[in-house]
Amino acid sequence: MASKRGLLLVIGVAVAIVLASGAPPVQPPRIQADVVVMGFVPCNNGTSMRTGSAPGFAGAVVQLQCTDGADLAANATTDGKGRFRMAVNTTVAPSSVASYCDLVVDTPLASCNPALPATGMLQSDLRLLVSMVFFPRGFSYVSAPSTD
Repeated sequence: MASKRGLLLVIGVAVAIVLASGAPPVQPPRIQADVVVMGFVPCNNGTSMRTGSAPGFAGAVVQLQCTDGADLAANATTDGKGRFRMAVNTTVAPSSVASYCDLVVDTPLASCNPALPATGMLQSDLRLLVSMVFFPRGFSYVSAPSTD
């Protein structure tokens, strides 16, 4: 019983010291970025791109590729469930990111499902969700150009 009282006394003193010091509580690190792109990449060839209809594409490299109006590039690798997040510092306006940037996945679909094509890529336009956070509009399969 005495050890329990002693432990409570030590905890109470520690809490009082922290409160009296006026030190702000420790905060988790934040990503400082002007643009955040996050989403889900399905392991699918474009026949059905609804998020719940296909498993996630784990280990896929998602590239943010922009054309003339936005000088911006970034990439991220999906987690085990096909989700990704990338943060980019830029001076490009959100409207330019939405208009001139796409998400591209060059990782072969066959690497997530051998029944899917070994060539081609997934591509998606961007949709501004809030402030500077973008999501894919929906990935579609783009076949590789023929080499005839």
